[in-house]
Amino acid sequence: MKHPIPRGRRIFFEGGTRVRFDRDALRSVQPRDLAVRFAFGFGVSVAAGIVTLAFGSRVGGLFLAFPAILPASLTLIEKKDGRRQAEGNALGAIIGAVALVAFALVAYVLFTRVPGVAVEAVALAVWLGVSILLYLFIRRLFR
Repeated sequence: MKHPIPRGRRIFFEGGTRVRFDRDALRSVQPRDLAVRFAFGFGVSVAAGIVTLAFGSRVGGLFLAFPAILPASLTLIEKKDGRRQAEGNALGAIIGAVALVAFALVAYVLFTRVPGVAVEAVALAVWLGVSILLYLFIRRLFR
């Protein structure tokens, strides 16, 4: 008997879904969809700039960490492909965000001790490793 998968996670785990690049999907993107994504990104960036001017770069930098395009992308995906597909994309964004935190922690610890290029290489390797491990762990957990 299979373990039940919560509804919001089914698209990520059902049917052997694999991460892949699809060139044909790029051709199907509508200019209107790109404009919506651009507008969301622009809005979040402007808001982060205003917060930076008002409260300083430390506080403003936190707002730049917000994935500016994600709300628009998930909205468009839900309208076009359905809620399940949008939920799967949201889960992928969460995995990427957790890995980005690992990247930031590694960079924070190493930048005062190691040359910048080496720090970036190590932090990138950590980000990639954490992303892959989380993806595999979650996939295995809900199979």
